[in-house]
Amino acid sequence: MNVTAPAKTVYPVGSAAHNAAEGIREQLTRLDQNVAEVARGESSDSFAPGSRERALVEQKEIVLAVRANARSLEAANRALGTIIDIKV
Repeated sequence: MNVTAPAKTVYPVGSAAHNAAEGIREQLTRLDQNVAEVARGESSDSFAPGSRERALVEQKEIVLAVRANARSLEAANRALGTIIDIKV
């Protein structure tokens, strides 16, 4: 271990961008599952897990979550651009 080496500066931008991208990926997976459920047809229990109606209601939640993650990704990208401008 080199104790005399300067400490590496760690910026949280990378993890913020990663978390936002991961959140978008998770929501797109949920969307795919819900589309498959809606295509499968109606079940007897309207709001049971895996039901068509629950899948349709959940779509709005998924859209809002993707938008929120996209905004987080935009903010992380702007912050990274600012860091690059400062460093250059």
